[in-house]
Amino acid sequence: MSAERSRRIAVIGGGVSGLTAAREAALIGGSGTEVSLLEAADRLGGRIRRETLAGVPIDIGAEAFATRGGGVAELLAELGIEAEIVPPAKLGSWVIAGARAVRLPAAGTAGIPAEPLSRESRRALGLPGSVRAAAERLLPRRVGARSESLAELVRVRLGRRVLERLVGPVVLGVHSTDPSRLTLSSIPGLAQAYARRGSLVVAARELRDGASAAGGAVAGLRDGMTTLTDALAAELGRLGVKARTGVAVERIERRAGAWALLDAEGRELDRAEGVVLAVPEEAARTVLGAPAAEEASSRVEVVALALEEPLLDSAPRGTGALVAGTGDGVRRGIAAKALTHVTAKWPERARRAGSGLHLLRVSYGRAGSPPETAGLGDAAVQRIALNDASRILGVELRAESLRGMVRREWRTNAPPGARGREGSVDPPLAAPPGTVLIGDWVSGTGLASVIPAARAAARQLLHAPNDEGTSRT
Repeated sequence: MSAERSRRIAVIGGGVSGLTAAREAALIGGSGTEVSLLEAADRLGGRIRRETLAGVPIDIGAEAFATRGGGVAELLAELGIEAEIVPPAKLGSWVIAGARAVRLPAAGTAGIPAEPLSRESRRALGLPGSVRAAAERLLPRRVGARSESLAELVRVRLGRRVLERLVGPVVLGVHSTDPSRLTLSSIPGLAQAYARRGSLVVAARELRDGASAAGGAVAGLRDGMTTLTDALAAELGRLGVKARTGVAVERIERRAGAWALLDAEGRELDRAEGVVLAVPEEAARTVLGAPAAEEASSRVEVVALALEEPLLDSAPRGTGALVAGTGDGVRRGIAAKALTHVTAKWPERARRAGSGLHLLRVSYGRAGSPPETAGLGDAAVQRIALNDASRILGVELRAESLRGMVRREWRTNAPPGARGREGSVDPPLAAPPGTVLIGDWVSGTGLASVIPAARAAARQLLHAPNDEGTSRT
């Protein structure tokens, strides 16, 4: 197609990936490009969502972004909302492992300690565990070379305590997946840094100190992450992108040199020369008619509590805590995998909440099993969440102090390279010509991975040659 001819791009999915890709396509495509966006849900934003709890806005989905790479900050600046970026309080976070509650030591990525002999690492691992981890940099590269999972590589090179007390809780908290089901390439930047350095500790230190550090510093937005999705949706309107919600695309097929987007009854919803699939892997496989993946997603539930409790004024677990593996958690009577003390982590939320009111987020769900709260009524979930929060925070939280609760279940995508229950890895899903795949299951978890990948995918689609062999731009 020549530059003079009009062209049409359709984006399936209205989460951050889809919104970002639609904006990029409209910006770089120029006046000759018509962009549409179709979202099955009744709202845009995907796993970014705001609720109101005890009169205070709270993120019930994604609440922050990693600052690595600068891609998120760049987009925020382009949208004119960079002044809304706020850092979390510097209180640190904790890990609950067995009968121990210890501060989480500084890590470069995935919980791997960048300074194994630091005071925080010694407290978390004990002296034997710290010395074992510190000796890893002396091991030859062949040690762990045959490891088939991140968990096995960490155990062989760094020791069992690093795996169980640090890497396991962090990876489960971030990816909702046990590290035994992840490969090294599932963690952004880690495989490349390890290949360069030959040491997980040195690789973690490099990632921590570098501009592209995975798992490094995070930031949020003053009024919550919906500020980003609202700004993206508003800009799509200004750019003339037609966004429709409540429209489910079930499959696409080639018709007259273009892609027809069809609903469950085969009715044509839209037609475009290029299609961006900004949907979870299982949905992408359905749309493309590909076999289902062994384990493409998992369920998690976030339970947010508002409590008027003076015992929380001291932020006993800093900004929050991660819970070590299922066995340790069960022994402590904890079903949750993580807790965030929202009003301790984000000073703006504390200001809005006022003196004495605390907001907590308690997270449930691991890959391969439903959330422990699934199917339960609000009263039962309230009891579980209060019990877990009490055990994690080390204070007794009473039902009488509860001022409100909201809950939301989400589906999270398995990271790239994740293994199924039997240890197999599904082959990558191939995008047919004229389509691109985006989302955290393609680029890796978090906005710092998703946003640059979505922008790149839109450019790739617009610059790709069409059936006539000419460029679309």
